[in-house]
Amino acid sequence: EYLEAIRQNPQSYDAQYHYARVSFQMGLDEQSAELFRRCAELQPEDFQCLLLSEVALTRLGRKAEAEEACREGIRRAERVLELDPNHIRALTIGAGALAKLGDRARALEWVGRAVAGAADGSDVSLTYNAACVYALIGEKDAAIDLLETNIARGFGKRDWVEHDSDFDSLRDDPRFAALLAKLS
Repeated sequence: EYLEAIRQNPQSYDAQYHYARVSFQMGLDEQSAELFRRCAELQPEDFQCLLLSEVALTRLGRKAEAEEACREGIRRAERVLELDPNHIRALTIGAGALAKLGDRARALEWVGRAVAGAADGSDVSLTYNAACVYALIGEKDAAIDLLETNIARGFGKRDWVEHDSDFDSLRDDPRFAALLAKLS
């Protein structure tokens, strides 16, 4: 259906965005990276597609492109945050990119702002992305605790967690293995 929607309207951001996410979940890195790139072209103010593409680009060994996607995605997220300093998605996904670029202090500041700005802490996307940030900066227990919180809330996207390189630092942890087993 996504291919047909794109064929009918090649300018459809939504069709390409959702197809990119499904492709990522399936481990189709080349396809998801290309679709996310196309989305970023269709909506030049969009930060998330560039930041999401980084994972696939890194797995493909295209490190320079991945770093550039992070830098441009952060730049776009900063523009969003100028208009809305508490934009949860820009803060959490941006924090992950900052962590990947080695800016631990800003990553912690952004993720802290996102968590503080969340009304009741029940947003599974916020919790998931915060877990990514903590895993990236070496805070394994905090990352696993947040993932366990999401599982308790019914978040069960095993394929996404399995293919997300943000969690590579957790893969040898028995708690992470147990967490994945709960998702099968």
